[in-house]
Amino acid sequence: MRRSFYRYADSVLRVAVEKDEAVIYQTGAVITSPLEELESGRANGFIPGIDFSATGRPGSISIEESAEGFVIVMKLREDQGVFGLGQEIGPLNKRGRIYEMYNTDDPDHSPSKTRLYSTLPVFYLISPEGCTGFFLDHAGYSKFDVAFEKRDTLLINVEGKAFDLYGMSGTPGEIIKKIFGLTGKPLFLPVWSLGFQQSRWSYPDEESVMYVASKMREKEIPCDVIYLDIDYMDDYKVFTWNGERFPDPRSVVKRLKEMGFKVVTIVDPGVKAAEGYRVFEEGKRENVFCKKEDGRDFRPAVWPGEARLPDFLNSKARRWWGDLYREFVELGISGFWNDMNEPSIFYTAESLANLSEMMKGLKNDGGIETDFLFGKVLSLKKYYDHGRDFYQVDDAGVRHLHRDVRNVYGFNMARAVFEGLKRIRPEQRVFSITRSSYAGIQRYAILWTGDNESQWEQLLSEIKMVQSISLAGVSFTGCDVGGFGGNCHGELLARWTQFGAFLPFFRNHSAMGTRPQEPWAFDDEIERIVKKTVELRYSLLPYIYSVLRDSSEGNSLMIRPLVMIWPEDRDTYQADDQYMFGPSLMVAPVYTLNARGRHVYLPGCDWLDLNSGEIVRKGHHWAEAPLDTVPLYLKEDSLLVSTEPSQYLESAVWSLIEVKGFVRNRTVFDLYEDDGTSEAYTRGKYSLKRITVEKLDDGILVDISPQEGELKLPARKVSIEITDGDKNYRTTLIDSSGGVRISIK
Repeated sequence: MRRSFYRYADSVLRVAVEKDEAVIYQTGAVITSPLEELESGRANGFIPGIDFSATGRPGSISIEESAEGFVIVMKLREDQGVFGLGQEIGPLNKRGRIYEMYNTDDPDHSPSKTRLYSTLPVFYLISPEGCTGFFLDHAGYSKFDVAFEKRDTLLINVEGKAFDLYGMSGTPGEIIKKIFGLTGKPLFLPVWSLGFQQSRWSYPDEESVMYVASKMREKEIPCDVIYLDIDYMDDYKVFTWNGERFPDPRSVVKRLKEMGFKVVTIVDPGVKAAEGYRVFEEGKRENVFCKKEDGRDFRPAVWPGEARLPDFLNSKARRWWGDLYREFVELGISGFWNDMNEPSIFYTAESLANLSEMMKGLKNDGGIETDFLFGKVLSLKKYYDHGRDFYQVDDAGVRHLHRDVRNVYGFNMARAVFEGLKRIRPEQRVFSITRSSYAGIQRYAILWTGDNESQWEQLLSEIKMVQSISLAGVSFTGCDVGGFGGNCHGELLARWTQFGAFLPFFRNHSAMGTRPQEPWAFDDEIERIVKKTVELRYSLLPYIYSVLRDSSEGNSLMIRPLVMIWPEDRDTYQADDQYMFGPSLMVAPVYTLNARGRHVYLPGCDWLDLNSGEIVRKGHHWAEAPLDTVPLYLKEDSLLVSTEPSQYLESAVWSLIEVKGFVRNRTVFDLYEDDGTSEAYTRGKYSLKRITVEKLDDGILVDISPQEGELKLPARKVSIEITDGDKNYRTTLIDSSGGVRISIK
């Protein structure tokens, strides 16, 4: 069945392909007879009349039918890098490997992995001469051979009867805006979502939660959020509380709120099949669970044992699920964490039967054959694909094999949560996290990278992965700081925290049975470094919050790979262990054990080293980085706006502003402020002030002037520190609601 999840934007080519049919759409142009053109151009591969040999595009492109579906063939030029593809292991430039788009729960994030929790099939062909972006809109399985089998060819195998392919030209920055136009703008999240967040599987009871909260405040480590993992539930039944561990959850949430903490609870899609359990009984009555081919409920097992899976492809199921959050919202829960929503399935009756048959084949004297078979038994959950075991039904009543729509299961769960929360508390911004997702998830939830491990190699992998995720338009992302699985080491926690402080989502999270990794879990030096880093994050929130707001308007990303800004510079194609955080700040995390420095590449212009205060010329450099230091650089002709760090965030109006800049010509920064949590900004209750710094012959000119918004700000002190590379300019002034303009010599 044909379906298209998204509208298409101006200057975007859409190719809608079905078996034995292809239809061409191009916005902003008139195609008088697409079917006639199609027939005359069929030998050219379904896309007639379009010159794909132009600058920045593939050498050629064709679409062919296969037994399983289709094969898209793109010829690559030698100078083209292939960037994007979302949540995949490996370098930012994806050339030379195979990647799969099929959402999978796999905590083993080793280099050989070809698929993880999310499908984000957005990719860019970038060369110094130009750039083309593509979005493959397909909810089923696809495989990308990115110049692996043939070094000059990108092969995309698409399983199924139909897909949409969108093509976009322009600079990477222009293409990002078109991606937002296709898949939706990112959420504008509450300001506390940018604060430090503490989690573990698990803080299993009221006592342990209050201990962590009290320790944070006692040690004066800024923190805004504490998480409750699956052990807060009664027998893993979603939307319940364990009465022994949390006898009075309302009281706990209230006490934490008084201490400045928000509470976020985990919610899985698996509904325990237990007679008398309200959610299960409602789901049966409403007939909203996924089905077997014969119409009976599909019966997988996850944390609670035998369970049912809501059919989120259907709006009736989404509405029912979204309304279940009301009781938790009324308790004071601030946000929700959607996990296990690929969906993860431990086993079914059928897979257990397969396991039983395998066990019969084990022989005491089987040697390597028995060892191989035993390995398959142990890995049954990881490799068993339940995609053909059940069906989902859309609003038109059409039944879909789960495998054909699997990649939007977590996406639609997040959609159900978002829509439910907007019905329950329409005046509050939504904070919802998801593990599994699809392109466009940025309009419903934030995405984290799942169950990584406490390894230096995975720290480097995360640095690259969050950039690839960002290129799909998923601007607000992050990872488990310190690593989820395995035992963290103090130095690893320090370095990972330094990376996490410059991600949108900044959460420390670890697994049951592993070494604790709270900020104080190691020695005094590590605690001091972690605290210093968290305080640095909080001091930069005026800048970060303004970047968040700009991204939510569809203007750009929060995390920006260097190749996105300097595509003409081929050195940026390999410089994927560093990135821009917003428009001004270059971050180069240290990711090697015992390292006290690292190589950095500074493209395009000169930079201000924010640690040494020295001007560094563009090019390759060695950056000194003792354990308490993360290399940070301010781009020429840019500003950084900061404040005094607080213990937690109550609003996004800053009582003190510090402006630091490296200005040789002229630059501007738009400082955005509002109440930080509500939808009042949509009615003009915000302040947007433009800070302009211009170099004069005999000094600098600083202008702070209101641009938009009705929010009146109190007079406040503004500290100015600007360098032009030769001379430093410092002053302190008072900014009022009307703004201020001053020359400094």
